[in-house]
Order: sequence, then C-alpha cells, then structure tokens
Amino acid sequence: MRVRRLEVVDEYVEDGRAAIYTTPGMVVLLSELATSAWSVLGEDWVPTTEIATHLVAEFGDPGDGAADRLTEEALQSLATMSLVELDEG
Repeated sequence: MRVRRLEVVDEYVEDGRAAIYTTPGMVVLLSELATSAWSVLGEDWVPTTEIATHLVAEFGDPGDGAADRLTEEALQSLATMSLVELDEG
C-alpha cells in the first residue's frame, strides 16, 4: 500500500500536534503520532512501510510485527477525514 497527502486549505502545527482545515470544510486535530505521519507525506506516493519505519523510529516498536498494520489503520483513518489518499495496488 502507498499513501500521499490530499490538498488542504491550511494547517497549523504546535507542540507536535497539527490542526488541519480540509478542503471539504472540516477542521481535524491530529494526535502526535498522526502529525508525525502527516509530516513525512507530500504530493508524491510514499510506501506505507516507509511511514511505519518513521513512526517506529520516533515512538518505538509496538511489538508483534504490528507496526505496518497499525500504520495502515492510522492512515485509513486519515483517509476517511479527506487528509490522505491510499492506493492499495
């Protein structure tokens, strides 16, 4: 799976957390983990495994080989809020 940012109206980051104003008109407050994932995304596609590696380096390994699965779940949540686009192919 791979992921990229969708266009947003504005974003504000303070103390490791982001508030994002989405193009559909929602304001979404991200956790520190979600903000960290958001920070490494851009317009180009990024493999979700790369995001998982970044998150493990910053927050530690959740164990049981769950990092990739948990990262994909977090990114799917961001996709439902119109913040990212996922490509499962």
